Amino acid sequence: MPQVDVVIPMRNAGIGAYTVIEEWIDHPAIKEVIVVVDADTDDAWSHIGAHRGALILHSDAKGKGQVVMHGLEHVTTPWVAFCDADLIGLTQEHISLLVADAILDSPGDPFEAARMTIGVPDVPGNYPTDRLWAWCWVSGQRCLPTSVIRPLNLHGYLMETQINRAASHAKLPLNFEWLTGLVSTYDMTERRLQAMEEDAKWGRRHGLL
Repeated sequence: MPQVDVVIPMRNAGIGAYTVIEEWIDHPAIKEVIVVVDADTDDAWSHIGAHRGALILHSDAKGKGQVVMHGLEHVTTPWVAFCDADLIGLTQEHISLLVADAILDSPGDPFEAARMTIGVPDVPGNYPTDRLWAWCWVSGQRCLPTSVIRPLNLHGYLMETQINRAASHAKLPLNFEWLTGLVSTYDMTERRLQAMEEDAKWGRRHGLL
């Protein structure tokens, strides 16, 4: 039986994101593909995704973490994966590397094979060179036991930091998988920098940074 649902947050995503959804739908280890579309996203493609079997949710939440929390409400599997929509080149092999622990998990013991796996895409050419050390830690591609993530109140661009801290608190070993050939369309704009700074302020107030 499939052991993992995947939550894909969609913000300002276009038709190209459908390729990401298709790969997850077609993978035999995945039970439910949960796509959460925010109010700013052109969802013309979502009818196609729904027809193929994805669960399409619409959220008025602002912030990546808040959108993901909406999707988590519909996760029913002992493991959950997260995947960004702004990726190029996602393959079945990439997904298999990301969810391998969930596939190997034994029924009745969700922590027997428990690790948090972080899938690391190729580093974008426009990623700040003085932040290269952080690239693998902030990747949106990851898989871990649902019980670790369920109690959290994920927030904005701090989402990955919060997940890292929760995994550390749960004493989950970490596993990094380099997803060679997977390209993120990451774009460090002034607007994104401002949003990240606001999230950082929130994180400091709540003891997350």
